[in-house]
Amino acid sequence: MINLNNQKQIRKSRKQRETELRKKIILEATERLFLSEGYEKTTMDEIARQSEFSKGTLYNYFKSKDELYLAIGIKAYELICEYTERFTSKEKPGLSQLMAIGYAFYEFTKDYPAYSSIFHDIAVKIPEVSFKPKESLSQIEKEYLNSNYKYRDLFVKILGDAIKIKAIRIDKDPNLIGYILSTITSGIISDLLQNSEMVKRRGLDFDEIIDFTFEILAEGLKPREK
Repeated sequence: MINLNNQKQIRKSRKQRETELRKKIILEATERLFLSEGYEKTTMDEIARQSEFSKGTLYNYFKSKDELYLAIGIKAYELICEYTERFTSKEKPGLSQLMAIGYAFYEFTKDYPAYSSIFHDIAVKIPEVSFKPKESLSQIEKEYLNSNYKYRDLFVKILGDAIKIKAIRIDKDPNLIGYILSTITSGIISDLLQNSEMVKRRGLDFDEIIDFTFEILAEGLKPREK
C-alpha cells in the first residue's frame, strides 16, 4: 500500500533542498557583485543575471537588495559564532577566554576578509533594522537581529564569567569594558586589512601586532591590587 504521507514528505524535502540551493546560488552571486561593484551600484537585475534566474524567481526568495545584504549578514554571524565558540571552548573562564573572543574574530577576518566590515556596513546602510518596532520587522530582519543577539550573548556571558570569578577588573562598568574590547579589536583588524601593504612595507607582522594589542588589553584588564 502506498504511503501518501511519506510521498508528501519526500516531495517537501526535495522542494526544501531546491529552495536552499537556489538561495545559495543567489547569495553567492550577490556577494560577488557586492565585492566587485559595491552595494550601491549593484542592482537586482544584475543579481538575477549573475545567478542565472529570472527576476521573478529572485523576488520569490528575496524582496530587495537589503534583504540579500541581511541574508549575507546572517551567514557571517553564523560563522563568527562558530569561530568564537571553537576558540573560547579551549580556554578556562577568565582573561584568556575573553582574549580568545578577539583571536576568534581575527581568524574569522583572515579566512573571510569580505565579511570583515559587514556588520558595521549593515548598521550604516540599513540602520532602521535596529530601531524598528518588533511587530513591524520582516522575517529576515528578525533572523538577522537574532543572529546579532546570539553573538552578543556569547560575548556577554564570557565577560560576565570573567567578572564573576574576579579574573578581570571589577571596578569598571562591564558595558565600558565590552565597548572598548570590541571597538579596539574591530578597529585594529579593520586597519590591518585596509592598510596591509603599508604595514608590510614597515616590516611589521600581522600576528605580532594582534598579539601585542591583546597583551596590552589583557594587562589593562588585570585586577588592581588594593
